[in-house]
Amino acid sequence: MRIGIYPRKSVYRDNSDSVSVQVKMCKDYASILYRDEHLDFYVYDKDEGYSGKNTNRPSFKELMRDVKSGKLDIVMVYKLDRISRNVQEFATMYETMQQHDVSFISVKETFDTSTPIGRTVMYILAAFAQLERENTSERVADSMRSLGVTGRWTGGKLPTGMASTRKKVDGKEHSYLVVDNNKIGLVKMLGQMILSGYSITSLERYCRDNNITSQSGKYLNTSQIHGILTNPVYCQNDLQAYYYFQDKGCTLPDERCFDGTKGLIAYGRTKGTAQKRILTSENWIISIGIHDWVFSSDDFIAIQKRIGQNKQIRKQKHEVGILKGVLRCKCGRLMHNRVYIKNGKMFAYYYCQERDRKGLQYCDAEFVKIDVIDDMFFDKLREIRLNPEYVYLATSNGTADTDGLKKEIRAVERSLENLATQLQENISSTASKYIISQMETLDRKLDSLNRELHSEEVRKANEKTEEEERKEVFNNICFLLDNLDMLSYKEQNELVRKIVKRCVLDGKNLSISF
Repeated sequence: MRIGIYPRKSVYRDNSDSVSVQVKMCKDYASILYRDEHLDFYVYDKDEGYSGKNTNRPSFKELMRDVKSGKLDIVMVYKLDRISRNVQEFATMYETMQQHDVSFISVKETFDTSTPIGRTVMYILAAFAQLERENTSERVADSMRSLGVTGRWTGGKLPTGMASTRKKVDGKEHSYLVVDNNKIGLVKMLGQMILSGYSITSLERYCRDNNITSQSGKYLNTSQIHGILTNPVYCQNDLQAYYYFQDKGCTLPDERCFDGTKGLIAYGRTKGTAQKRILTSENWIISIGIHDWVFSSDDFIAIQKRIGQNKQIRKQKHEVGILKGVLRCKCGRLMHNRVYIKNGKMFAYYYCQERDRKGLQYCDAEFVKIDVIDDMFFDKLREIRLNPEYVYLATSNGTADTDGLKKEIRAVERSLENLATQLQENISSTASKYIISQMETLDRKLDSLNRELHSEEVRKANEKTEEEERKEVFNNICFLLDNLDMLSYKEQNELVRKIVKRCVLDGKNLSISF
């Protein structure tokens, strides 16, 4: 009986059952339910901290892949809302399990999905789980908004150059932001350099060359610099700022509060999960803090315009560079395109962005003309067309020896059997606890080996033979060369991305593997 156990720690509550407790409860329940069966457990436990509001979770995706590939007989969870809090996605998941003859068991709810009433109860519980999640999210957001509109600091990572202080208001202490005069100089310097003509990329390079670091002691990158300079916390609260943020669609207090004496606070600048936060300019709530402003509204707005211009330039599309997104520098970094127009003539280059950002001490690769490298690439494809044996396939890394794994699994199983015999003979002696400890260690090792073997078997089952892969690559190369003039730039680039696994430029040498 192959049982996949899916535990998940709640993203909202710290008091939810730990992953290890959930796994133990599932194993104990399965041992009771299937006491006469041999049980193989597969634990999908890498989703701690992910929200149950959607299925975009690594271990959940792995679980469903194994369901579809026929590797599991049962999926077991400690509680229904661990696996899903969305009724529609839960229904899709359960339908997939039914299609592949996989049973679903929830330890805590203990419903029987083989009956219509059991399935109905399951969907009702899933609906309540979704409602609970949405209500919890809404309560958290409402609480944060109510604190934000009062100018209080709602917690989290402090903005660069700022500190928090406690202040009593209406008999209660609350947190507020204040300027840290010992650290705010970095923010002022970044703002002035942007106003003087630096781009964010060149500013990152300047900071690295001059050993200017963040508060944590690490080099500032472009994302961090962008986050600092676009934060309204440094902006003066005058009428110009009021109308600027009003035009952005932000929620603002009464304009009479904008007297130019304090700085601002923005709530809702990011959205996403704990694993990935995305900066957004929609639905900000702007309030007025008690801290001094750092940039006048004129300077803050000018900085935003300057950053916006740089962003617009970076997003301009030029249909040049067939190897865009494929070509790598000898240092291992992806090479980018740089295109500009001078005197009506276009100049286009591949360049190593890491060299551009970090300097020659990191990488000494030069700018190279796009048409020269693209021609070199097509010359190599034409050679391959004449000599198909030149197709060099990229080797798979990290492949495991299944025979060796099976041998190791059998050895561990024999050791467990021997220990079980010893335990029966010494059950009342002091040696029993050491035998149990050894068995637990071996059991964890066995679980790890089984998972590794399972993953390798799935990989091999889906792997094409080398000859089939060579033939497919060769056919795609021929198609690209034969239809080059008929394909759009986007189609050419997509086909190159599909067939080329690795393309490295080292000086004048271009190495390609497929």
